[in-house]
Amino acid sequence: MAPDTRNIPRARRPRLAGVIEFRGVLGGAVAELGQRIVAGEWQPGESIPREPDLCAELGISRSIMREAMRVLGAKGLVRSRTSDGTRVTARAEWRLLDPDVMDWRIRAGDTEDLLRDLLRVRLVLEPGIVRMATLCADDAARAKIAAAWADKVAVYTTPDADYAERRRRFIETDLAFHHALLEATGSQLLDQLFAVTQAALRLLLDVQMRARGYESEMIGMEESHQLHEAVFVAFERRDAPGAQAAMERLLECAIADARAGLAVRARDAE
Repeated sequence: MAPDTRNIPRARRPRLAGVIEFRGVLGGAVAELGQRIVAGEWQPGESIPREPDLCAELGISRSIMREAMRVLGAKGLVRSRTSDGTRVTARAEWRLLDPDVMDWRIRAGDTEDLLRDLLRVRLVLEPGIVRMATLCADDAARAKIAAAWADKVAVYTTPDADYAERRRRFIETDLAFHHALLEATGSQLLDQLFAVTQAALRLLLDVQMRARGYESEMIGMEESHQLHEAVFVAFERRDAPGAQAAMERLLECAIADARAGLAVRARDAE
């Protein structure tokens, strides 16, 4: 069963950018049931408990329960039929890019499949993104990318005995740099995709860093900095093929680190 988050103060709950906030009793019911489905409490094809039983368990009315099921159905998690009740759908039918569904997967601990998928998405998209950014960025976009790079350089060159804080700032400036490159393409669809995957990207970067030993000391930071610098230098030179190749090299290293990090997580869980 998924961990119960209903008593955690809202301000302390990590949430994805863009998560739809269903407020009040309905919001609590949607989040509770959605996370339990994603966590596998009810497997695809299985019926969820009868409406009166769930209403009694969650302390909600039948009208709230029906609206919650309507919301979960719109997210692809369940399908209701008069003759067959409400059943969990196959994962292939879930709206995996829905911010709530992604958020519930992270909360439920379903991170390995999510991170592996995200690695594939990055490898397919990001080399093309940086190529287009190099070709298309206007002066304002170039200034924003340069500022994001300067922030990354500041983290790299400024010692900090607090490794956790330095790791946090490294991740935030890394995300900002990649986001600035994406914004330079002028694609609103890509920008929304970044907003949806931002929390998963942050988790992926943390996994990569822990694999290198960044949790106790910033091992490997120099290599990471050099790989990012190669991307930025090629971008500044308006060398689109060079920027694309540099991003491919960066992602190949990131994938190797992430695989190592996931292996460490699996060993620690044993």
